[in-house]
Amino acid sequence: MTTEFYVVRHHGAWRIRVNGKHHGEYGSRVSAINAAVTEAQSAGPGAKVFSTGIISQFSAEWPSKDGANSLPL
Repeated sequence: MTTEFYVVRHHGAWRIRVNGKHHGEYGSRVSAINAAVTEAQSAGPGAKVFSTGIISQFSAEWPSKDGANSLPL
């Protein structure tokens, strides 16, 4: 199963959402993305990182290169 990490603005801070639960508190979107990529690398093949943009749509930020379901960037 592919693990997906979402970087979102939640209760005034940037956080990482995995499996419907938020964790972490980051001062910037970039810091949260970097932390999410680190977690995704540990999660194994197929892990992906997405983040919300200015118009609240998710963008792919990092795909695992090891998984068969990797997103092309």
